[in-house]
Amino acid sequence: MFRSSLSRTAARAVRTLSTSATKSSSIPLRICGRGTGTQQTITIKDKPYSIQTDTYPVLGGADSAPSPVAYSLASLTSCNQVTGAKVAEDHGIKLGQWNVRLDAVLPTDVLIKGKCEGNPNWESVKLFVRVQTNILESVKGDNLEADARFRHFVREVERRCPITQLFKRSGVQYESEWLNEAL
Repeated sequence: MFRSSLSRTAARAVRTLSTSATKSSSIPLRICGRGTGTQQTITIKDKPYSIQTDTYPVLGGADSAPSPVAYSLASLTSCNQVTGAKVAEDHGIKLGQWNVRLDAVLPTDVLIKGKCEGNPNWESVKLFVRVQTNILESVKGDNLEADARFRHFVREVERRCPITQLFKRSGVQYESEWLNEAL
């Protein structure tokens, strides 16, 4: 079995997911995958659910489940919503429905063609978010104050969201566009 020194370090750092994670300073996770070919079933320790992955036919898959790259983008959209709920709670903002769209470009020279030079990372990612808030109502219709408060909310969500930070710090061309809608 081949193991790099990084994977040995990571293996030592894995702990069981705590049921009191909200009071913890970290949330440890253990993810396990099992599969053949391009298909894999992924489980999370001590959780009743699993997810399936496959990939696109161009990569030899059957396209029978979302691909790992699609899940990475889904993680970005949903993590913004989860983080947004926590930020809103911390700042006394009420939220309603979220509508999130993400457009991304994944270069294929390294991944599919096997070229030695290049970057298999996302080339660009653009997140579009429409979220219902009570911000305008809470500032009694003062549009300037509402805009400032919503911009602060967005900055906090993007600062605190671990998946947003993963994308931003990876060097991908990252953009986001947020729209505050009345609750």
